[in-house]
Amino acid sequence: MDADERVDEAVSRSDLVHERLRESPIKRWILLDGNRYALVGAFSIVVFCTCAGIGLAGYIPVTDPGTATTLVASIVGGTLPFITIVLAINQLVLSQELGWPGDLEDRFEGMASFRREVEELTGESVSPAAPADFLQLIVATVAERAETLRPVADRIDDPAVAARLEDFVDAVADEGAIVTESLEGTDFGTFETLSSVLGHFNGAHLYAARRIRADHAEELPDEALETLEFLVELLGHVAIARQTFKTLYMQYELASLSKLLLVVGFPTLLGGGLFTMAYPAIVGAVGDRTVLVLVVSGAVTFVFLPFIVLLVYTFRIASISSRTADFGPFVPRVEVEGED
Repeated sequence: MDADERVDEAVSRSDLVHERLRESPIKRWILLDGNRYALVGAFSIVVFCTCAGIGLAGYIPVTDPGTATTLVASIVGGTLPFITIVLAINQLVLSQELGWPGDLEDRFEGMASFRREVEELTGESVSPAAPADFLQLIVATVAERAETLRPVADRIDDPAVAARLEDFVDAVADEGAIVTESLEGTDFGTFETLSSVLGHFNGAHLYAARRIRADHAEELPDEALETLEFLVELLGHVAIARQTFKTLYMQYELASLSKLLLVVGFPTLLGGGLFTMAYPAIVGAVGDRTVLVLVVSGAVTFVFLPFIVLLVYTFRIASISSRTADFGPFVPRVEVEGED
């Protein structure tokens, strides 16, 4: 195996490209695709069952009002810093939304210029306004132009070059089919639009197209070299579009998280305070220890809700950031043999 083949094999096995194939579907559902409200409910059940199990085992003296109220009061006290978190999130979102006319004009012109470049490459007079349709247009164009290289591969005399070109076309076509199917019926503001291109059409494809063009310029006809140049440019636009929509989605997600923390945080503070005051009377009125365990477990789960909400949303935000780290022509976490 020569150095070029080792390079291509290393890139094709990039963690960013094939992590979605190796990872557990359950892990991906928890980190990315799962409904956040469903995850909040699932984690709440885990907290409740854990507290109930410990209480029923006798390790929580629920008949002592001081112990239960101290526990709930401590959690409620830890909830107060969430006000600072909410303010910080709002400030982060607003910093991206606010601006002076000159800054807003430059931002608008940059986005309009990007759309015009995509329209010129794809042959569309007006590109779609919906993010999902816009991505679908670029991906479909990449797949269609890549398919034009397949007849070229059939006419190449060198079987190694032909196989390399066919492998590239197959990879692009397979990725295009996956992304197109995922984008159908998605709406902006939902994670599905961004999820469809996570790990797809990253720097590995752009790198492979450039290497094929550079290594086999003499064996390939001019139309194939022009197609590879076109694909390099359009794959770069895919990377820009993905990062742009990631930014828009992050703003939407952070705003949703901020609102949800406020909605959950206020009842938590109120409910925790009422429980702290009322629990001594509850102990006197209820003599059944099992019922008291369930009451305490429910109260602890309720005051834990802000932490659970922050946890499940942070999982997704951090996962998106890590899986879109391969911006442009770079492919992180890959050691390419034969290069310095």
